[in-house]
Amino acid sequence: MMDNYVPFLKYKSNEIIALGELDSNILECVIPFFDYPRPNDPKTCEEFISDVNRLSRSVKKHISNIREMYIDTYDFDGVYEIDGRHSYFYLVNSIEGVDVIPVVSIDRNIEHLKAVVDLVKNNIVSSDIVALRITAEDFSNYSVVEDEIKELLREVLEAFLEVDLIFDCRFCASEDPEQISQRIVDFSGLFSNDYTVRRRIVTGSSIPASVGDVLAVNSECNIEKKEIEIFKNVIDYFDDVNFIYGDYGIVSPNYSDVNIMPEMMQNIMTAKLIYTYDNNHYFIRGGSLKTNGYEQYFDLAETLCAKPFFRGADYSAGDAYFEEKSRREGSNCMPGTIIKPSVNAHITYIVRDCVI
Repeated sequence: MMDNYVPFLKYKSNEIIALGELDSNILECVIPFFDYPRPNDPKTCEEFISDVNRLSRSVKKHISNIREMYIDTYDFDGVYEIDGRHSYFYLVNSIEGVDVIPVVSIDRNIEHLKAVVDLVKNNIVSSDIVALRITAEDFSNYSVVEDEIKELLREVLEAFLEVDLIFDCRFCASEDPEQISQRIVDFSGLFSNDYTVRRRIVTGSSIPASVGDVLAVNSECNIEKKEIEIFKNVIDYFDDVNFIYGDYGIVSPNYSDVNIMPEMMQNIMTAKLIYTYDNNHYFIRGGSLKTNGYEQYFDLAETLCAKPFFRGADYSAGDAYFEEKSRREGSNCMPGTIIKPSVNAHITYIVRDCVI
């Protein structure tokens, strides 16, 4: 059983509910990291507020007992002033009653950084921890970004007692695990000489933005989770440093909701399932939704459930869903609804049985 696991999820209803349907002993090991998603269309300020309020209600309904969570706006370009403050202030403030760890980076808007300081000054954030998210381009050499961290983030980092350092490898399937892990090790050591670090999180994904990059229609394949190899290499360097494993679950970090006219959606999208096992992702893809219909999800589920690595309906709520669909029971799946059981099954496997 993995004591601490950080799944990087889109801040959407299906992902929140997927966490809420986890067994309690699994959920207590999970520290979710949410990214507010890039919208289909540019949101107005009023739409942003409405969406944030809806999602905060979902958090309070489904995972109010979560021990702590991170939330960031990496994918979201919209910047609004709400009651005289940056929209990130409103986003974090909306999740009252939950221990939220704010996230900063050297590429965040200066108003985002001011909002984090204001969250502390107004006692909205009770945590003494701030998360610093560093992507591969920036953690390749600490000396290159050292001054930038000190200048841009000085006021933010001084407002907190400790830092959670997040090494975000993003899409890492083409990376050299030894090389990128060495950069993480070097950066971590140098950064820790200057700042007090509580925990270090290493995350990434081997899932591309488009499933068409890894398999054709009506086919299946397996992809090694390169992010696990990177993490293993990192922890091999340390005996007494707290590194925590993270990944992007079954959704690519480079995924975005494509703005497609509803009447064209079925022409473009194909049915697919992603299932994690033995440090691999299993992909199975059907045909276009227009040509083959939504009923093909039943066929995909039947194929998945016949695999020797399928863990059975009793393993998780997600696995139970797949088995139900394999028996062609219940309503048809949709590209959106398949996310919830897939995330639930993935997180359960990583916490319960993933060997690192």
